[in-house]
Amino acid sequence: MSCLSAFEAVARLGSFARAAHELCVTRSAISHRIKALEEYFGVQLIARRHGTLRLAAEGTCLLEAVTNSLSNLEQACERLAGTARRPIRVSVGLAFASTWLMKRLGGFHRLQRDIDLEISALRLLQPDKLACLQSGEADVVISYGAAKDWEGYEYREIIKCRMFPVCSPGYYESVGGLNSPQALLNATLLRLPRQPWRPWFRVAGLVCQEPYRGPVFSHAGLMVDAAINGQGVALVRDVLVEEELKAGRLFHLFDVSVESAYYAVYLPEAAARPEVSAFLDWLVHAAASEPATGLESSPQSAIQRSAGVSARTYTAGGRRRC
Repeated sequence: MSCLSAFEAVARLGSFARAAHELCVTRSAISHRIKALEEYFGVQLIARRHGTLRLAAEGTCLLEAVTNSLSNLEQACERLAGTARRPIRVSVGLAFASTWLMKRLGGFHRLQRDIDLEISALRLLQPDKLACLQSGEADVVISYGAAKDWEGYEYREIIKCRMFPVCSPGYYESVGGLNSPQALLNATLLRLPRQPWRPWFRVAGLVCQEPYRGPVFSHAGLMVDAAINGQGVALVRDVLVEEELKAGRLFHLFDVSVESAYYAVYLPEAAARPEVSAFLDWLVHAAASEPATGLESSPQSAIQRSAGVSARTYTAGGRRRC
C-alpha cells in the first residue's frame, strides 16, 4: 500500500520531493518505493530524464486503477468513521420555499459550510409528507398547520402566520369596493383545495358553505399570481405575500384573520444528528430575528378608514347567513 501511495503522489505532483513532503517521508524513501513497485511488476512505470518525470505507458495504465482504488478506500473509511458528509433532506411546499426559505438560506450556508441541504419542494398532502419521514426520504418536513397535526412526531414551531383575503387594487376598483366580509359573497373567490374558505368565513361571522365557483389552483403561488393580475380574491398566508403587500400589488381586505403556523416536523433519530439539530435551531432563530408583519399598515386599512368602515364590524357581533 505504501508503494502504491508513493506512486500515485509522484504521478499527481510530478516530483519525488513534493511527494515525499506530502507523505511525510524522505525523498529517498519515495525512490525506494517506486523502485520496489517497478521490480514487482517487472516494468518501468516512471521515466526519468534530465531532471523531469513522465509516466510510461504501463504507469499510465496503473495510475487510473490506483487512483480509483484509493478514492474508493478513502470513501469507505469515511463511512466507517462516520465522517462522510450526509445531506439534510428537507421537504417543503414550493410557495414557502420560494417566498421565505430560499431568501434566507444563504445565512445558514455562511454559518454551516460543512452541512449540505437537499431541498425537495413537491406538492404533497399532509399524510404523504409525514410518510416521507417514515421512509427516510426526508429528515425534516416544513409545513403549515396546527400543533395537533403532528401528533406522534417531534416538531418545532418556526413562524406564526395569519390567513386573510387579498385582492389587487384593480380588482377592488372593478367591483366598486369590498367594504365588508359579506361583500365577498358576490366576488370571484380564488380557491385552493387544501386551503378552504370556511374557517375564515366562520371567524368573519359568516355562516357559509365552501364556495363551489371560482378558479381552482393546485399551487398557492399560482393563486397569488392570479390575485395580483386582478382575477379575484385569494385567501392567503401573510408570509407568502409580504412583498406584494408592501409594494401595493395586493390589498389586505378586512381586519379578520385565521391564525396558524409553519412547523418543522421530524423524527427523534433525525434530530439526534448534530447537523439536523443545527438546521432546526437556525430555522427558529431566522424566523424569530425578523419583525412581525403588521396588518394595520396595509393599503386596505386606509381604504376602510376613508370609507368610514369600522374594523369592529368584522371582528365582533353576530353571524350573518349566506
